[in-house]
Amino acid sequence: MKSTRSVLTTRLRAIALGGAAIGMAQLALLGGSAQAQTVDKMLFLSTDVSGSINTAEYDTQRLGWSNAFLSPTIKSYIAASPNGIAVAVGQWDTIARTPLAIDWTHLTDAISVDNFAGQLALMTRQGNGNTCVSCGINAAVASIQNAISTGLFDSATKIIDISSDGIDNVTNVATVQAARNNAASNGININALAIEGDFGATGVTDYYNDNVITPKPGAFVKTVTGFTEFQNAATIKLQREVTGAPGPLPVFGAMAAFGWAGRLRKRVSLAKLNLPAMA
Repeated sequence: MKSTRSVLTTRLRAIALGGAAIGMAQLALLGGSAQAQTVDKMLFLSTDVSGSINTAEYDTQRLGWSNAFLSPTIKSYIAASPNGIAVAVGQWDTIARTPLAIDWTHLTDAISVDNFAGQLALMTRQGNGNTCVSCGINAAVASIQNAISTGLFDSATKIIDISSDGIDNVTNVATVQAARNNAASNGININALAIEGDFGATGVTDYYNDNVITPKPGAFVKTVTGFTEFQNAATIKLQREVTGAPGPLPVFGAMAAFGWAGRLRKRVSLAKLNLPAMA
């Protein structure tokens, strides 16, 4: 028969082991979530769909971004990138629209880029209200932070790429600047594609330089004089963001990009008509 001391020792040991197991389980629940997958860049395309942008201009935006991703320079960089890049697309007008127009997607090779470009080309418009730039910024920051905290993606380089033809008429300048400062404090750069037309030659560009983009030299505004040149500007801007190389695409690269764009448009048209694709 075991002594009283022996029985007590056994019970205490069991209690201690049980407590340790519970503690480890609690730690796993609190801090044991899957570590986010490291990518070379996280890029959030924040797209203005307010009422100042008509249907043709919206189509120019979605197809312009789609064709920009089909640039051979962009595709080659992503394919050679050790960890790929993560991209998401959000839309905003009076509010930030939900759900995301295109959720976070991992681009690692030509096929994944082609698929993402196809989603962009068919992207449905979600709004048509006023212009809340701060709403677009805050939603983009929240989405990036959520992707990190939930163990989806993380990167040392996080960029919000906001495109718009107007200035905030829902909140005020201080609110826009606060949204910008919050992005910067979280290690997120904001770049902008300013589409001029309604506010003079440089009205949108000046507004974004002063209130929207994060401190230079890490961030920049690319000016577009009307929607007709959106695709070229988006391609140059995207090249600068994903490769770190400023300046226009090489001539032959740009020509090839437009060839890819034509093929994609043909596929999209055939898809809408439920016709088989042609080589």
